[in-house]
Amino acid sequence: MSDTFQVTARKWRPMRFDDVVGQEHITRTLKNAIAAGRLAHAFLFTGQRGCGKTTVARILAKAINCPNAPKNGYEPCNTCNICLAITQGRSMDVAEIDGASNNGVDDVRMLRDNVKYPPLEGAYKVIIIDEVHMLSNSAFNALLKTLEEPPRHLVFVFATTEVQKVLPTILSRTQRYDFRRIQLEEITGRLRTICDAEGITIGEDALLIIAKKADGSMRDAQSVLDQVIAYCGMTVETARMREALNLIDLDFYFEVSEAIAARDARRAFSLSGEIVSRGYDIEEFLSGLLEHFRNLLTVTITSGTALLEVSNAHKERYATHAKEFSEGDLLRLIHIGRTAYERLQTTHDPRIVLEVSLVEMMLLERAIEIAELLSEIRALRGSGIAPGVPAIPAEKKSEGPQRNGEVPQKNGVISGLPNAASPNAESNVNGSSSDARNPKFGSRSAAPEARTASDRAPLAEATMEPQAIASRWNEFGEFLRTKSKPLFSIFPEIEFCGIRRTTVFLAVPGKIQKDMLMSLKDELQLALREFFGAALLFEAGMKADMQTRAGSPVLVSPEIVTQVLAAAPAGTESRSELEIALIERLGAQPV
Repeated sequence: MSDTFQVTARKWRPMRFDDVVGQEHITRTLKNAIAAGRLAHAFLFTGQRGCGKTTVARILAKAINCPNAPKNGYEPCNTCNICLAITQGRSMDVAEIDGASNNGVDDVRMLRDNVKYPPLEGAYKVIIIDEVHMLSNSAFNALLKTLEEPPRHLVFVFATTEVQKVLPTILSRTQRYDFRRIQLEEITGRLRTICDAEGITIGEDALLIIAKKADGSMRDAQSVLDQVIAYCGMTVETARMREALNLIDLDFYFEVSEAIAARDARRAFSLSGEIVSRGYDIEEFLSGLLEHFRNLLTVTITSGTALLEVSNAHKERYATHAKEFSEGDLLRLIHIGRTAYERLQTTHDPRIVLEVSLVEMMLLERAIEIAELLSEIRALRGSGIAPGVPAIPAEKKSEGPQRNGEVPQKNGVISGLPNAASPNAESNVNGSSSDARNPKFGSRSAAPEARTASDRAPLAEATMEPQAIASRWNEFGEFLRTKSKPLFSIFPEIEFCGIRRTTVFLAVPGKIQKDMLMSLKDELQLALREFFGAALLFEAGMKADMQTRAGSPVLVSPEIVTQVLAAAPAGTESRSELEIALIERLGAQPV
């Protein structure tokens, strides 16, 4: 190892206020305070690691002691004996103390005795305590009196990353300065200056990757740069840099989202195998995938790429790829990814969590907005065909006497309106038109051809008893085998507890199973509708709670729709029966 080598973070540490990156609000305030003679006796610098707290403390110590500072705009000259002594750490007037190892009452007592003596060279004696939150409560209390009424020649500077651990009595005696997280552009600009001065050839893509990995810390970014140079030499190639840092290429995330858009569930296991075989951290992969979905959502909502923190080439790819997804699709994908990320904290087999999450994403049905659904309904009505409503023959329209405002019925069913349990309504609303809108992402599942007539037939009113549904619950589980493999995999843990109105109450053993079930909400409700022939909703929770919520079941009945239509307010005569039911029963609003 060379005796003259210094790491980049030390070699390129700022020596003047103007050299500090990303903290202009603090450096300007300090310079103005020195110039106006309004220097406080105690400062508290707080912020994340590597944002310049200790560096600014040293510059402040030099600026208030340097004899040349006033004619340099209150910047230290860094050439006089005082500045050189402080920079080299040999000044008797500036003491840097580690709060973690000097956190006792005896340490504070010794400090308190020493600060009474005036400085030897400069105008001020400066005490810098790093990680001050590590001091014990007794040490803090021993420091209070000196901190409140220090000698005129004494200045305290406290630095901490966890300001919430500092006692309020200390906070009230200091001037607090919050150091902000350094932005990507500021980090890449500083790294570019360093690389140009050192003769290092590196691309903008590589600098951006280093800056993102640093997560707002300039010191971390410079440490990563040293590591990359050690591996790649003086010419840094992006591909080799990724190898050195074992980073996941952004193109890999595009592979994942392309498989999701194509609903290619088989790719889930091959992609998971690649992640494991390459030694990628699964938690880091999911974090990157969430950022990838966030970028797609940003492009979809803003219709632009200005807010993306990626290279120009990838911005163009995001702009094209975002067209494959809607806002609703991306929000659901982010929810699945976030749930998987949380499960990793408690699981013993992260690979299973990863694979199940990828399968869920790739089998996810396309989201459809209410406005779009109503638009389809109106379009079908305008063509003379109401969705799921058979045409009414002329002789049927005048059949039987009608009272004023009465809705014609036959056998408890509204004439011209199918039983609420009819499965045809779903297939008509979500049929071929859904495929035409977005063929890549797929359409809502249609009933398989192999279903028998008894499967397709809606449940009669008399069979909507909880006992009847319970007797067919296992049969419903077999039905899920062909409809939704993720639902079929967790079905053994689901227990039917009852039905009230149009809501089925399901018991699950814990929060993980409930979260999985809620992430598959749309698929389960569609499967319930197709199998039982009724527009059923569901709620999931602990067994005792679900049994209590179910109570005495109120059954799904055609009379519910009948009552809604009979009570429809004036001005709704031009609406279809389905629209009236949506407005009155579900509280829908015209769009």
